[in-house]
Amino acid sequence: MRLSASHVFDGLNESQKHAVMTTECPVLIVAGPGTGKTLTIVRRIAYLIHQGAKPENIAAVTFTNRAAREMCERAKALLDSDARKVFIGTFHLLGLRIIKETVSNTFVIYNRNEQVNLLKPLMQGSVVKAQQAAEKISRIKNLLEDMDNGIRDIYQKYQFELQKNSAIDLDDLILKPIEIFSDSDLLNRYRDRFTHIIVDEYQDINPAQYRLLKLFAGERGNICAVGDSDQAIYAFRGADVSNFLNFGKDFKDAKRIALTENYRSTGAILNASDVLIRNNLKRIDKEIRPIREKGISIAVVSVPDEKAEGEVIVREIEQMIGGTSHYQLYARGTKFPLQNPPEENCSYNFSDFAVIFRTNAQAKAIEEAFMGSGIPYQVIGRHLLKRKGMTDIISELKSLASRTDNLQDMSMDEFLKMALEDSDLKEDDTNFELLKNLGTAYQNSDTSIIDFINELSLLTPTDDFDPRADAVTLMTLHMAKGLEFKVVFITGVENSLIPYTIKKDGVDIEEERRLFYVGMTRAKDKLFLIHARNRFLYGQRLEQSPSPFIREIPDNFIECRFIPDRIKRDREDKQIGLF
Repeated sequence: MRLSASHVFDGLNESQKHAVMTTECPVLIVAGPGTGKTLTIVRRIAYLIHQGAKPENIAAVTFTNRAAREMCERAKALLDSDARKVFIGTFHLLGLRIIKETVSNTFVIYNRNEQVNLLKPLMQGSVVKAQQAAEKISRIKNLLEDMDNGIRDIYQKYQFELQKNSAIDLDDLILKPIEIFSDSDLLNRYRDRFTHIIVDEYQDINPAQYRLLKLFAGERGNICAVGDSDQAIYAFRGADVSNFLNFGKDFKDAKRIALTENYRSTGAILNASDVLIRNNLKRIDKEIRPIREKGISIAVVSVPDEKAEGEVIVREIEQMIGGTSHYQLYARGTKFPLQNPPEENCSYNFSDFAVIFRTNAQAKAIEEAFMGSGIPYQVIGRHLLKRKGMTDIISELKSLASRTDNLQDMSMDEFLKMALEDSDLKEDDTNFELLKNLGTAYQNSDTSIIDFINELSLLTPTDDFDPRADAVTLMTLHMAKGLEFKVVFITGVENSLIPYTIKKDGVDIEEERRLFYVGMTRAKDKLFLIHARNRFLYGQRLEQSPSPFIREIPDNFIECRFIPDRIKRDREDKQIGLF
């Protein structure tokens, strides 16, 4: 496909064009929420090809399979067959490719459950100690901790057992390429192969990923890092925001470009979240201009308890959808007021709504409200590899592939049809539907089936999200990263939950503020911040106060609502709503 300049630049604003065209030096692209980060990355890939770079010399590295799939889809729409030649994938997939190409292709990848099972005999059969050892080993492999004498013997025995089983763990997918690149010839081969490196969500890299990138870039430093210091929320797994802040020191002659226009959120949501995040000190300051209108104020809603929280959310969704469910009929006899008549010209689907919370412990009460309402919903973060039978299915696929002679001549559909005939799977089984959906991303690739099977082991909780499902999404603030919805409800906006201080000795208040900022900026049209005055959490009934972060939002951006503990019978017919 012959790319024209119009293909590359069509629809880009000036800051996006600048980010796309700055290719002759290291560059840090500061991309705040809703500023067209993925669009800019894909157009940068297109520009490089338009300027004469070979597609196979470009690597775009992401943190999630979800982000990689979206990038692949956009690249294919723009670049056609050239898109398949560009490496677009996660850090783990890149590591997997390097190991396959330089060491071996006859290994299996152990997930955390398999690691724990391997460690149990080494820890006198204790599951808890095996889990603790697995976590310690993971931190060592990610270069977060040194190996002390207490773990050294277990680590060595664990590695021996992995090798005996022709296995590696997920952390090895980063650590082993670092070890491989101690061979300067191999390192130079990959530097020559990937002459243009783009790293998405650079603020989230951990020390091992940072080491791998520095090896790739070398003295040439032809690296484009994209991200936002205000969305660095993974310190608990080793990410260090200072890598983002120090990019200019790490790479000589680096340039910094900020994307300046937000296309996602209304002015009220964007400006309120911007005022909030400016209270952080460890950040790169940026000015983002809302393209959309101001919109309505953010609703700050005080409710009696977690049950009322769920009921209010359900009622608001029913109001905006414009329908009457059996829950709404039932609710006429309850003490909580219903909304006013449905909004005129409402155009919401259930998939336009997200309910976001700080901890998984909050999900139960929300789910109960949704189950009672009949509103469809999906909960993100219940690791799909824990679904019944999924781990066994992956093992069956590996076995089937190993004994199939004409694998490279098969399409993905043919392979999955053979898997259906060769196993206990049913075509309408949820797991088989998942396999089919994931398999579509691997059509028309020379090694599609092998890559597909290997990548099944790399699935993460975020891959539970199905963007095509017409259902309300329920998830934690961490899971919400990278998503957007017309209407967002953030629940439990209370001191001790946001910021989260329960069961924690210390708290990084800036990280907690960033996490709340991420949640706020998922919303496009409407944002509800809900806090309960009383909440049952971790086995105890707690008196709660609003989050101090609410006080950091200027009054002119919010509208407060108070749901009383009880509504008298003589007021029930007034149908009082939040608005």
